[in-house]
Amino acid sequence: MSKSILLKALLVFALLNILMCPVLFVLGAFAPQALGFLSPVLCPPGMHLDSKTRSQSDLRGDVVAVNTICTDGDQEVDATGRMLVILFGLPILGVILLVVWALL
Repeated sequence: MSKSILLKALLVFALLNILMCPVLFVLGAFAPQALGFLSPVLCPPGMHLDSKTRSQSDLRGDVVAVNTICTDGDQEVDATGRMLVILFGLPILGVILLVVWALL
């Protein structure tokens, strides 16, 4: 494979990574079931992605938190950190690939 074709493929991959970030963020926060294809990456075996909403009242009023979790119906494992790694890791990887492409 020539260097030019490889660089163009990396550029397309980088741009897709950058464009996917807002979509993954919205889906992860409001419809984690739509990210079922990421369950094998984010969740332990036998679990699937879901969301959990918690409300807490304090002096400022009601605060609502939405967490991305992995669940099998009985057990819950927080997957918010892993999801954030993917959300921020893909665009960072995309930017790195764009910089490398620009320098070559």
